[in-house]
Amino acid sequence: MSDDKLLPLRQKIDAIDAQILDLLNQRARVAQEVGHVKAETNAPVFRPEREAQVLRRAADRNPGPLLGTDIQTIFREVMSACRALEKRVVVAY
Repeated sequence: MSDDKLLPLRQKIDAIDAQILDLLNQRARVAQEVGHVKAETNAPVFRPEREAQVLRRAADRNPGPLLGTDIQTIFREVMSACRALEKRVVVAY
């Protein structure tokens, strides 16, 4: 593929990446709020049943072309990073 054809595709990817970054940070801010609530109520940071529910829903809603298992891997990493934020809130509280 020539650079003339690649450039607009790369620009699309860059724009999508910016949207993903914004959404990830929105999710992280909500996770911090969750951490505050959990700290106030002495609730555990990690709830395996909630994580399983999120992973199942992500795989079920996935239209492709990524495999459901790939989507679950991505979501697992996102949840891990957000859980780390929740832990910092709980420790700092």
